[in-house]
Amino acid sequence: MCWSLIPPGPVEAEVKARIEALPVGQSTFKDLAWPEAVLDALVDRIIGQSWRTSTQHPPRQTVGLPPERTAKSVDPWLPDERTSRIGWGKAIRPAQANFFGKNPAQPGTSEQARVLRELSTKGLMTTLLTHAQKSANVDRLLELGIPLDLAGLFTGPDGIPGLERILSATSNTDFPRSRFQLEWPDTNLQFCHDDGSDLSSGWRAHLPDLRLIDGHNDGSAADLLPRFSGTIAITENESISGTTGVRTVGRPDQWARDNGRLATDGQTKYLLRPRWASRGDTGTEWWPPAEFAAESYVRAGHAVSRATGLLWQGGNILLFRESDGRSHLLVSTTTLARNQRLGLTTEESARALQQTFGADTVTPLTPSGFHLDIELCVVQSPEGPVMFVADPKAAAKLLLENAFGAPGTTLEQITEYRRVIDRNPPNPMSSRLQHACDLLLAEILLANESDRMTPEVRSAFAAMVRMAERREAMVKGLQSKGYEVRRVPSFVSIGRLWGPANALVTRTDVFWPQFGAGSEPAEEAAARVYEGLGREVRGRPARSILEKDGGLHCALEPIPVFQTMND
Repeated sequence: MCWSLIPPGPVEAEVKARIEALPVGQSTFKDLAWPEAVLDALVDRIIGQSWRTSTQHPPRQTVGLPPERTAKSVDPWLPDERTSRIGWGKAIRPAQANFFGKNPAQPGTSEQARVLRELSTKGLMTTLLTHAQKSANVDRLLELGIPLDLAGLFTGPDGIPGLERILSATSNTDFPRSRFQLEWPDTNLQFCHDDGSDLSSGWRAHLPDLRLIDGHNDGSAADLLPRFSGTIAITENESISGTTGVRTVGRPDQWARDNGRLATDGQTKYLLRPRWASRGDTGTEWWPPAEFAAESYVRAGHAVSRATGLLWQGGNILLFRESDGRSHLLVSTTTLARNQRLGLTTEESARALQQTFGADTVTPLTPSGFHLDIELCVVQSPEGPVMFVADPKAAAKLLLENAFGAPGTTLEQITEYRRVIDRNPPNPMSSRLQHACDLLLAEILLANESDRMTPEVRSAFAAMVRMAERREAMVKGLQSKGYEVRRVPSFVSIGRLWGPANALVTRTDVFWPQFGAGSEPAEEAAARVYEGLGREVRGRPARSILEKDGGLHCALEPIPVFQTMND
């Protein structure tokens, strides 16, 4: 039976309604008009991550770092600048598409809400033409929330820029609006591709509060970063020995990749930044601490800021090289949906991102997890790129065999494992072992016990199955393009991350995140899938990072080296 064809139950409908009711200024998330398939994937992720949270990670006894292991950080902020921004820590949803994250967003007006709906459903140029016919005053159009910076990149069939045409000839209503074409500029920048095909000179990273450290091998950022040379760490106050510390405003999260991407033109290093730094699965929340972290890196002189004008998170942007050296961009359909609020179609967003990141080809994928890099890793081999896609069921069997001596092959056996887990006090592996049982039971229980399940239980198991279907669709899509796909045992559900899928690939190594806590034999077995491609396969302690729903690829970004540019 194809579970994805079963109509959603009451729980799915309720979660979807709550998402659509999220406020965006005077609008709601529903007004952003995400494609149904992308929204349904979001619903399943939220249901999956909220299932069985009662035995999440037990509290730790934090010990902090001794003074001899800390180091001073450079502070690129003036005292009055720091004071004026220190209270900006709360995430908010910008009310309009013309927001750049430079100042706190305003609540928005009903007119801005109407423009946001029009941008999301009718497109940028149609919305601009409609309102420019009332008044071509640029300040007014900007105040309404129309992103004129993007409108200036559209041209008509006669080659005349669309913005110029509309602002100078608003009385001409017969011009076919659909014939405006987005002409996104090419880039001359070079990037470190995620498949390890490029040289790097160090790492950009974020270092959260040093007081929240449990000691050696606790898998925190403070434990991880000294293991990588040449690391520039964005930190709240002090840094740690062996890194170059840069102080930011407030407390940074751990995810250096999400709201910036480093590049070089052969002379200067740049930090490409999204239109505004965001967090969360919908990407609608502006996250000031991430904005300040990127700005701190720039102010300290490590890169020049370059705005992209688009909405994206780095975990949903993966670059790799084809065997002939051409660059290929993998982008999540979630990212394309986010840019609808700017008035861009899916095709326009994909083309703009392709040009922005200097790729020759772009392929949209629908991840089952929060980010593409949670369940997909690309490693360059002598024969070309190899795709590694997470296999949660394989991870479940490895973990149960590691914990109980047998992987669990029957309903009775897995059910008994589950009872044992539930009877024992919570430990670092509890939620992951529970998840392992649930993954292996989902299809069996849905096929035989669905009528007797509560709506909450049924929706959780159905979400797991649908997430697996999306992952298999991604595998088949990559295989249809001729890529070798290997499965890597890993969990991708938020709150239960485990396994080596979120790996960091360099020219010489594949570094994968270790959870530990007694699961080391299973992890080592899972990571062997990376062997045989000419790189050392090495684990690095990352339990604290995994518990906060990320991995090594999320936490560290390579700094590109200057290279001779191709003509």
